Amino acid sequence: MDDIIFKRRSIRNYSNECVESEDLNYILHAAMSAPTARNSRCYSFIVITNNKIHKKIATIHQSAQMILKAPLAILVVGDQNKAYEGYLPQDCAAATQNILLAATAKNYGSVWCGIYSNKKRSIAIEKLFNLPENIKAFSLVVIGRPIDDNNVIKSDSTWDISKIHYEKW
Repeated sequence: MDDIIFKRRSIRNYSNECVESEDLNYILHAAMSAPTARNSRCYSFIVITNNKIHKKIATIHQSAQMILKAPLAILVVGDQNKAYEGYLPQDCAAATQNILLAATAKNYGSVWCGIYSNKKRSIAIEKLFNLPENIKAFSLVVIGRPIDDNNVIKSDSTWDISKIHYEKW
């Protein structure tokens, strides 16, 4: 299988090559094509290329240290006032997955760094970006050209028939 869904993996080591603006637009277009409950389109995106901000993020989010070597990150945020009946996490997760897949399609590496479920981290990121009270930080996707492909995961290694159930558990 040569599909981007099976090629996608978490990359944490990047070259300093910039993300081309047309590739970034493709990635953001893909993010905005994600489904949302009742078509609320409650998500928005903050593109982060400033190294000083990358350093601040790395101090807040200990699992996002790879941002220090990456040319770009996208902060996925959601508007609680627009999200349909509390579906903000699902809507932002769909957008985040589309970012990961679009980056893979354009031969970039990426990694999803969670924010939403960690209250301390969420508050710190929301303060860093001066987000209004109704806008919640959901995820950070770090993107760049991968330095090596030593961590390639074969799609067959993720297939686990024991995870599949029909009609009942």
